[in-house]
Amino acid sequence: MSWRTRTRSVRPQAARFAAGVAAIVAATAVFTACSRHVPDPPDAEFLVATADSTFWVHSGAQGIRIQAVPMTLAHFGGRFHEVFIADVDRSFDDAVFTGERVYVRDLQSGDSSLVYDDTAIVMMAARHARSHPGATPLSADDDTPTDPEITATGETDVLEVRGAYALLEHRSSYEMPGGDQHDTLRTAVDLRTGAAATLSAMARESGAEDSNVVRTLPRSWNRKSYTLHARGAPDGSVSISLRDRTERSWPLFTVSAHPRVYWLDSPPIDGAARSALVRAFNSAASYDEAVKYAGYGHPAAKVTRAHSMRRA
Repeated sequence: MSWRTRTRSVRPQAARFAAGVAAIVAATAVFTACSRHVPDPPDAEFLVATADSTFWVHSGAQGIRIQAVPMTLAHFGGRFHEVFIADVDRSFDDAVFTGERVYVRDLQSGDSSLVYDDTAIVMMAARHARSHPGATPLSADDDTPTDPEITATGETDVLEVRGAYALLEHRSSYEMPGGDQHDTLRTAVDLRTGAAATLSAMARESGAEDSNVVRTLPRSWNRKSYTLHARGAPDGSVSISLRDRTERSWPLFTVSAHPRVYWLDSPPIDGAARSALVRAFNSAASYDEAVKYAGYGHPAAKVTRAHSMRRA
């Protein structure tokens, strides 16, 4: 019997992403209002990545421009990658089997690899097909059955990225004639191979790749012409701000815990990596309808909302 995936979608955690973008707009509005009385912000370019969002910051004489997209970014092997979640649907006319798979995509080559499969859902669907030979697999255009004999679903979230590893949480729910079952599993996966990973391996190998991950607060990075500062909030979030050499400060945004910083200015990234990031940001902009841009232009700027980014 041939199988097909009825739907495929990238599922960002839109609520947290929207909240982060709202924080960008609020912060931008503050220093826009004062923009006539402050000097140019320092030259800077970097990425800030969380488990569900990535922020691209450009700063200089023209002001500060921030692009925010619901993309889970990883960096290993000297290249940027996107970690994304796609649906898998093996449902029948009498039973529902839906889960989520985790993939990693090399931003430069565009190649994607499956690194975590919802094997329980796939195996249950196969058993159902064997025990119910008359059951009809649903096609992409078929409606989900309203009164299925079995409903088995799985959801997977990326909790954190550490170098070449991702921490995942998988939640499963089974409603069957024999009784219901609900389970939650936390695991780690090697994004290079798809193999299960141990915490000791993650700690040993991810340090070099994620040396700029925020573990303790406050934390500062002293760069050539600026300082990036991270401080904690009572709710566990992290506020990011930019400072010049005279200690003038520009608040940028607030993100969830353990953000990672990737420098794009010193040393500068090469053209291939930059083009790959531009394509990825353009593509990720279609995942969510929240604010995509916020900017501070010097000396008289305005906040721009809901600019759409098209696929490259």
